Amino acid sequence: MLSDAAEKPEDAASIARIPGALRAHGRLRFEALGADTHTIPGRIEEAGPIRVRFPRSGRHSGALEAVLLNTGGGMAGGDTAAFEFRARSGARLTATTQAAEKIYRSDGLSTRIDVCLLVEAGARLDWMPQATILFDGARVERGISAEVAPQARLLLVEPVVLGRTARGERFARGRLTDRWRIRRGGRLVYADGLNLDGEVGSVLDRRAIAKGWPAFATVLLIAPDAETRLEAVRAALGLPDDLPENIEAGVSAWDGMLSVRLLARDGAVLDTALRAVIGQLGVAELPRIWHS
Repeated sequence: MLSDAAEKPEDAASIARIPGALRAHGRLRFEALGADTHTIPGRIEEAGPIRVRFPRSGRHSGALEAVLLNTGGGMAGGDTAAFEFRARSGARLTATTQAAEKIYRSDGLSTRIDVCLLVEAGARLDWMPQATILFDGARVERGISAEVAPQARLLLVEPVVLGRTARGERFARGRLTDRWRIRRGGRLVYADGLNLDGEVGSVLDRRAIAKGWPAFATVLLIAPDAETRLEAVRAALGLPDDLPENIEAGVSAWDGMLSVRLLARDGAVLDTALRAVIGQLGVAELPRIWHS
């Protein structure tokens, strides 16, 4: 089910500055169905500014590519978005976004994003949105939950960039909380959390934390063959001795999972590293929208 977590109490004066009519509440529920050698859309429910479209894709993988659109052009304080994607037995689904999602400066309220992914036995779901870009002063609360069948495959690729680095922007102050909970066969197998709040820029400037680098990503693969891909991913990144100077990375694998952490000097460097990693994770082709 989609998360019904309530917003934390906010200062009343701040809330009053944002007219309720300007807050966008998007929701998308979608299921993909396996049909012999290909995958077709099943039930679709759309509300608010969130839409899904299906360009011709999957030429090499046979997967259905679902591209998410936010007709609002970004998200601001008080906006919410909830996504539920279900890959039915035998389905191969790749979900991505039309462009990087921009989270604008907040006048007080937080932007809330909830993602719920369900992958049935024999199905495959690659969740590969383009980067989430936080403008200075943005306040974001995000939750990602997934339920994966024991013989299913789930790939999560989640890049975040603090500020538009190509323009020299800096995320000096704001909030980002991120909560991941992944279950396989009903058992919790992965839990992760991130909490950045207040004078974030000065904290990230510390060399032991992020040395001022604003772009980072988590990649998580849950699949029967996940652990066998460890050495190939490390080699693609140049680990342990040939890692480029403009990126930090760590890769580990255990219990049918593979995890990659990336920290980069800017968004372009992060994107290059992500493409190198994804190429070793059994993805036959990147989403076509990534090439536009």
